Amino acid sequence: MDTEMLTEENSYDVFTLNFRIDDLSLVNETEFKLINRPFMGNRTTCEVLSVDGQPVLSYSIPATLPLNQFLKKQLYKPEFLSMLSNIMNQLIFFEENDIPLKKVLLNTKYMYIEISSLEVQLIYMPIEKNFADCNISEFVQSFISKVRFGDMQCVGCVDEILRYLDSRLMFSIRDFYNFLLELEKDTLSKDVEVGKEAETTVLAQMEYKNFVPVLVRMRTNSIVNVEKTEFIVGKASDCDFQIVDNKKISRHHMTLKISNGECYVIDNDSTNHTYINGNLLQPNFPVMLKNNDIIKMADEEFKYWVR
Repeated sequence: MDTEMLTEENSYDVFTLNFRIDDLSLVNETEFKLINRPFMGNRTTCEVLSVDGQPVLSYSIPATLPLNQFLKKQLYKPEFLSMLSNIMNQLIFFEENDIPLKKVLLNTKYMYIEISSLEVQLIYMPIEKNFADCNISEFVQSFISKVRFGDMQCVGCVDEILRYLDSRLMFSIRDFYNFLLELEKDTLSKDVEVGKEAETTVLAQMEYKNFVPVLVRMRTNSIVNVEKTEFIVGKASDCDFQIVDNKKISRHHMTLKISNGECYVIDNDSTNHTYINGNLLQPNFPVMLKNNDIIKMADEEFKYWVR
């Protein structure tokens, strides 16, 4: 294809990608209008701009992270199935609207994710060019190969998917999507059975085992897994997450504390303070966090998330 990605920029929760195109007349107006309205969790928009006198397709992508970055963390079965079924649902939307799937950039390099909802943002190229045919089954296997498994449930789920793919002579996105939904239902039904059979204390322990809060460092888009009940962030070498490139951060700036299935942030009487969504924290006073909260340590921002 005669397209080339010129630039990639991000500002907090919006990424911008520019792709060079040779001729504006190649833009398919029907497809262009279709992808500029929300569908199946995809809220990416596209416009035609001129950059240095060259026409480009400019995409504004509302997301927290590039998907490749997100896949560096361990995934549990519900997360994995939610992401994959969301991608398949979008591909079904394209099929049902008679637009070629080969124009979707089925490469995790060009995919982004909103971690609070696990909605994956796909990029579609609405231009009349010769694109290579795509193989959805191969994409699924490639996607799986990038996953870091969080537990044996996720490993077992992947085995079921690979057996499904091997057993099909012809691949149907709709059938595969329905298969994923059945796997999700199976997960929910097993959770209900555990809840009926187990004592409350046992169930609470199981839920806590899968409770893994995440911080996204906004400046670098790096993921920090909070894997201890008391997790210290600061510039000292004995911190659980050390920030070495910001002199405004105190040695033991803040602590994240997990208690009874909730995560709290505590400012450790830091020099330049800690803020939640712009509100100053009192030193040594715990404040409970919720999804999408912005933690600001001095001028260093993190986004909090847990599923």
